Amino acid sequence: MDLDVENDPDPRDLEFLETQIRREASTAMGLGDEAELAIFVRDAGRIVAGISGWTWGDCCELQSLWVEPSLRGRWLGTRLLAAAEAEAAARGCSQTVHFTYAFQAGRLYERSGYELAGRVEGFPSGTDVLWYRKRLNPLS
Repeated sequence: MDLDVENDPDPRDLEFLETQIRREASTAMGLGDEAELAIFVRDAGRIVAGISGWTWGDCCELQSLWVEPSLRGRWLGTRLLAAAEAEAAARGCSQTVHFTYAFQAGRLYERSGYELAGRVEGFPSGTDVLWYRKRLNPLS
């Protein structure tokens, strides 16, 4: 068997890996399947802001939060976080986590009630990766 290093892997191959990991995790933990979570802000059909992640069992991981630079400062990030948290709580989640970098929106998370749960310094060199967590009150 050969090991193939790929700089531009086929998205279907990446999805295959994710599917296998999710299937094994769901079986091992008995928490059911992950459910995708995405909320978008569109202007004339074009995405100008959004947040995405997933829920699984009683947890939510928010993976991507982006607001078009010209729209920043209008509280869209805060509104997207709140909407994602509300949906996660409606799905029975008791906490949410989000990874970000020190040069990004740490103040947004702290202002929104997140606590810094972890930091890896120099990841990548010149910044730190941060892991924020917020406890939720699940609705189910």
